[in-house]
Amino acid sequence: MNGARFWQIGLLKVGNPIIATAQYQIETSNLSETAKIENPFQEDGTPYYVQLASILRRSIANGTWNIGDQLPTLKQLVSDYRVAPMTIRRALGVLQGEGLISLQRGRGTFVSSEPPATSMILRQLTNFLTPGGDPLVSTLVTLRPAKDELRIVPEEGSAIPPYQYLKRTYSAADQPYSIGDFLISDFIYGKLPEKRWRRELISPLLVETKEFPLSSIRQILTVNWATAEEAAQLGIRVHDSVVQVRRIFLNEKREVLCLGQLVYRADRVKFDINIDLDDPNRVRDLSGYPTK
Repeated sequence: MNGARFWQIGLLKVGNPIIATAQYQIETSNLSETAKIENPFQEDGTPYYVQLASILRRSIANGTWNIGDQLPTLKQLVSDYRVAPMTIRRALGVLQGEGLISLQRGRGTFVSSEPPATSMILRQLTNFLTPGGDPLVSTLVTLRPAKDELRIVPEEGSAIPPYQYLKRTYSAADQPYSIGDFLISDFIYGKLPEKRWRRELISPLLVETKEFPLSSIRQILTVNWATAEEAAQLGIRVHDSVVQVRRIFLNEKREVLCLGQLVYRADRVKFDINIDLDDPNRVRDLSGYPTK
């Protein structure tokens, strides 16, 4: 059902012996079902027909509709999505223009092909090569004193300003992969030369630098739609799926040494997370629970 959200919490060991632990939370919404959908549209200025085309395209990509399957009728789609018939027709026109569906006069609309697949990249906390061996390329966009780019909420930890703001883009095999925004506490920023922050990837730099009082890493993953800005930076369509990550690096006092907010193309990312089987509570947390 649209709007249903699930999460998991687990424990990730980093290094041997453990240098830090990472708690991760996964939220996701099933956007593929088309029956009695309650307001699947975002009010961000993107036309409804563009959003609807993305939703229907995803239903083809994830196998909800296979090649040869007939789409619901215009009347049914209007009822399901609660939009005007013209919005439905324009969305279907987009998919028809992409060659994904075909209109057969007197019979209906059928799926004729699948969206082009792209190779998946393996992304681990300390592994930065694709399965084919292509390196991930990190490009610095900006590094300056932070203003109001990111906000640390109380449940994530205690802020210890001032922070530096760093923004990067990531690519592999000349294709956009993710974008990242970071807040880095001046407390740790000053312990390393600036050129290291400019050149090196933040997560391994924080984990591998012994001088940093890193105690734990919390990671929150949310599957969502791409905004117009994210779509332009990642080379995808507006409202294609993206994986949004909040990565919080904490000391023993639960002070936020670094906050990373990254957005990954959902078709090019896989998170490989090891679970600590020695902790029964972490194993139990593998279960999914609905959230509001």
